[in-house]
Amino acid sequence: MQITNAVKVDIPKPTTNYRWYAVFLVSGIIAISWIDRVNFAAATPTLMRVFDLSPTTMGIVMSAFYWPYVISQIPSGWLVSRFGSKLVVFWSCLVWGITTALTSIVNGFYSFLAIRVLLGLSEAPSFPAAARVVSVWIPACERTTASALFDASARAGNAFCMPFVVWLIVQYGWKASFVITGGLAILYSFVWLKFYHEPDEHPKVSESELAYLRQDEVVDATGKVEKETSIPVIKLFTYGRYNLMCLGYFQYTYVYTAFIMWIPSFLVQSKGFSLEEMGFAAMWPYIIGFFAELAGGIICDSWRKHGGTLTQIRRFGTVTGFLGAALGLIVVINSSSGMLAIIGLSIAMGGISFGSANFWAIPNDLAPYGQGGGYAGGMNFIGQMGSLVAPIVSGLVISTTWGYSGMLYVMIGSTIIGALAYALNNYDKKIVAR
Repeated sequence: MQITNAVKVDIPKPTTNYRWYAVFLVSGIIAISWIDRVNFAAATPTLMRVFDLSPTTMGIVMSAFYWPYVISQIPSGWLVSRFGSKLVVFWSCLVWGITTALTSIVNGFYSFLAIRVLLGLSEAPSFPAAARVVSVWIPACERTTASALFDASARAGNAFCMPFVVWLIVQYGWKASFVITGGLAILYSFVWLKFYHEPDEHPKVSESELAYLRQDEVVDATGKVEKETSIPVIKLFTYGRYNLMCLGYFQYTYVYTAFIMWIPSFLVQSKGFSLEEMGFAAMWPYIIGFFAELAGGIICDSWRKHGGTLTQIRRFGTVTGFLGAALGLIVVINSSSGMLAIIGLSIAMGGISFGSANFWAIPNDLAPYGQGGGYAGGMNFIGQMGSLVAPIVSGLVISTTWGYSGMLYVMIGSTIIGALAYALNNYDKKIVAR
């Protein structure tokens, strides 16, 4: 659309930095959401033994989280774009905390399915809401770092959840692990409700910071952001660039979900780790991933500030990440010891994390102001189908003569497809109504 009466404004150095406070708050939401997912993976060897579940059956239980999670992505993106992040995130976090705690009362396959479905439904708004927070609080020159911070918080949750949950299981039983981690989410929902504000409603943000975070937008003579006509999410799938983004993200979620759900069992069943040894060994790939993602965000934003185009930056970050993950998985397949397997897994997680600094910045690159949540919700709808099928496909492959090596080969194939999808895309022009 044509925007009229628009003016450019000089951007002073901001006198406040509350935008990073907002990113910190939403990073806490993402970290806790992943703690409440990964606790199930950490407990998987115990749950399979207690409930006598085969790899195929456990794969179905794992996947049950993603059925409603995927279906709810587009509605979640619409909700956060329409009503903002504050109340949507509060209710989401509160309900998934209660649901996690209720996992302690399951007594078999069908009750597991029910609780996992409810958890997936309640966690669905978390990432679209985080993307919207970044879209309204962070300018493009800092957006990769901000996206890396909230996405890397998932690695932090994964890293410290593993040994913590294993310790809880060993000391107090598997039920206690779900009650305690669920309680953490319930507590944080009220922290979020009290302290998160939209930029225009924040009681302390300065006018200079408001101008700074809107430097990439077009404003009218009154200083308000001009908004492009919104595109219905379903119509976004008629744009080739949007579909390439979704295809690449599908491959990422497939690899990442197979990793978090099955690598703990791989270390116990294939590499001979005890449950306690696995809890501490499995945290290292996520620690490496956390710092790799932050490095990816800093490097890409620095390149942007020194004249790099978005297309150059996004292609470099995503392709490098996927290929690094493939290299690490090859090391794992050929590992002759548990230590070498952990090194390979750390390389793989470091690679995919370096690339993912860009994954959640891209919807905001392509979306007009305030519409990042909807664009991200559509991407996550397609992308999380990878998470939906990864546990089932991995469980089926593990049950064959190919075993865990077959699962790792499928993951390598996904990294190659993902690298190609992101390499072929262009990120320098926003997708707006035509």
